[in-house]
Amino acid sequence: MAPPVSNPMLPSVDWRTAASCSRAFSRGGPRMSPEGALDVVADLHRHARNAIDLVTDYTGLTPGFEAPVDVVDRVRWSHANIAGLRRLLVELGAADAEADPERQLGTAAKVTGVQAGAVLAFLSSRVLGQFETFSTESGRLLFVAPNIVEVERRLRLPSREFRLWIAVHEAAHLAQFTAVPWMRAHFHGLIHTFFDAAEPEESSTSQLGRAVRRALSAAREEASGEPPVGDLPNSDVVAAMTSPEQRDVITRIQALMTLLEGHAESVMDGVGQQHIDHVALLRRRFDRRRAHPGALQRFLRQLLGMDAKMRQYAAGRRFVDQIVAERGVAGFNRVWERPEHLPTEAEIDRPEAWIARVLEAKN
Repeated sequence: MAPPVSNPMLPSVDWRTAASCSRAFSRGGPRMSPEGALDVVADLHRHARNAIDLVTDYTGLTPGFEAPVDVVDRVRWSHANIAGLRRLLVELGAADAEADPERQLGTAAKVTGVQAGAVLAFLSSRVLGQFETFSTESGRLLFVAPNIVEVERRLRLPSREFRLWIAVHEAAHLAQFTAVPWMRAHFHGLIHTFFDAAEPEESSTSQLGRAVRRALSAAREEASGEPPVGDLPNSDVVAAMTSPEQRDVITRIQALMTLLEGHAESVMDGVGQQHIDHVALLRRRFDRRRAHPGALQRFLRQLLGMDAKMRQYAAGRRFVDQIVAERGVAGFNRVWERPEHLPTEAEIDRPEAWIARVLEAKN
């Protein structure tokens, strides 16, 4: 296969710098004995395999192949995602100094590497699990053991039930990307389309700076107990860094991610009601954790668009739950038949419109 044509709009990233910074910036996890840590790893592997079977039974989606399951610490989670981002950007035509020793990356690439490492270090302390889709051909399930232990201790949750519950959420994502034949290629295609639609001129530094200032203002308001004012700063970041064509693709990506996240939320509680005694307690305490980030976390969430993801959980869950309640799991599963059956952003808020278009349309 011919190498990808270099795309000057893609960032050059010093991945070694990103990896070293993610390690330097990562916070330590909860205290555990070596024996206790090994027990957690074995427990999460066991729950992951069980969760895959439970999700298959509940959803009717049978994974097309067996993706690997990795239980990792925060640094290894960051490095796994660095590998995925690097592979994605190389496929899209970004320069890769590690693959081409004669290519020298400049200061900008090192700065981008520092930024990537810092962002991943922050996220590595928040993520519990992930279906990582870019770094390998099959994708892989990742569980961040220190974060899972930290949350279950802080919220005083029953360990066995919480670990299985989280595993079900990630197993639902595994089913979405491996049991639906076209999903992975469709998702990757949207990412490729996003970069292909970039405008030749550089993004506006002033707009990006305004986004950062608004994110800081929102963080201060959160710390003082006042409600945030205005739109999420992430909308300014998007406007500063994208073309109109890219923003159209972002809308499609957001609708897809809302569906996928909402489906995983619905499945974890649907399975939980059948197999987890205290699922209502888990849901109540876990949602409270999501709703009350600290000031710094709120700033980073808004700047990175993570507040938008919190809304995705709720909106997507309502969409899935309404259709399952009215048409059953089999009716909802029509969404996986072809990309044209995916809901639009408007249909996410109006499930009856999706029902009319997909389930009730005359053939």
